[in-house]
Amino acid sequence: MHKHTKMIKKLQLEHLKFGIPLLIILFLAILPRTSAFQSAPADVSVAILLDLLITVPIVYFLIIRKTKIPKFTVIYPFLIGILIAGFIIPLEHQALLSKVKFFAVPLIEVGLVSILIYKIIQLNKSFKNQANNENDFYDNLLIACNEIFPGRVGRILATEISVFYYLFATKKKAEIQENEFTYFKKNGIKTVLVVILFVLLIEAFAMHLLLAKWNETVAWVVTLLSIYAMFQILSILKSLNKRLLSINYHTKTLHLRYGFASQTYIPFEHIERIEKTTKTLEDKEHIKLSAFDMLDAHNIIIHLNQKHTIDRIYGIQKSYKSIALFVDDKDVFVGKIEEIIESDGQ
Repeated sequence: MHKHTKMIKKLQLEHLKFGIPLLIILFLAILPRTSAFQSAPADVSVAILLDLLITVPIVYFLIIRKTKIPKFTVIYPFLIGILIAGFIIPLEHQALLSKVKFFAVPLIEVGLVSILIYKIIQLNKSFKNQANNENDFYDNLLIACNEIFPGRVGRILATEISVFYYLFATKKKAEIQENEFTYFKKNGIKTVLVVILFVLLIEAFAMHLLLAKWNETVAWVVTLLSIYAMFQILSILKSLNKRLLSINYHTKTLHLRYGFASQTYIPFEHIERIEKTTKTLEDKEHIKLSAFDMLDAHNIIIHLNQKHTIDRIYGIQKSYKSIALFVDDKDVFVGKIEEIIESDGQ
């Protein structure tokens, strides 16, 4: 009990440390309203900017230097400082801030992209040397983005990068392995998506002509958004044969993927039963693996004995206890899973 209390106090102390840079920022935000600022606004504005861009990041670095938080995250207090400075420093005294934005921000962007590329390359090398590892480009991209960018931002960035990666990827999927299964050859989803893309293309052209009569700028914005939506659908379509359903015999885990649009991993011990069916369940805890929901058919429903989470594009997550999916060779797929579950139960 004493050990547990000590751990809680340690965690509270760690969180209190991060209050120091926040207090500095709060003080700097109040400073422009004081008489000291009014007496020398130009000089104090420079001092505020230097504190936001130098002092706060240094304090943050001193706090995290002995923790597991990556050191490059010191960039974030710097960027936040630029943002805050734009609000609290009067416009007539933002000359230095404008120069910082012009020179520093592009360099930081290049730096972050370089770190991201480096991490993806390192992860690819690392996982290639690990036996029984099924991580692919998208898995490694997610890991790298989540390390560099906090929270949902990393997952959103991973989605945007994946759209263009799979859109222009020409390398074909290697020969399908014994533990891998396709899910798009017999259900007609590729044909449906191609038809939808064709309809969207015609609709985008017609909508552009209609909106252009009212406002040219709005017409182009809507058209570009429509084109990007088509790129997303096409990219997901191309990623289907590169990210297959698979069984990891080593970890005894079922890997369910729908291109890069959705994925979830299920340990065999959490599978209650597998049902070969095309019926639709009316249940809040029931979902479809497919990113296109009702447009895509299913022939299997996997029921679980506990809740799991499915990850979709843009960091969207949803919990479920049963999941519907389509498998081209459903009998072999179900047979292998049931065989492993039965052998574990003996």
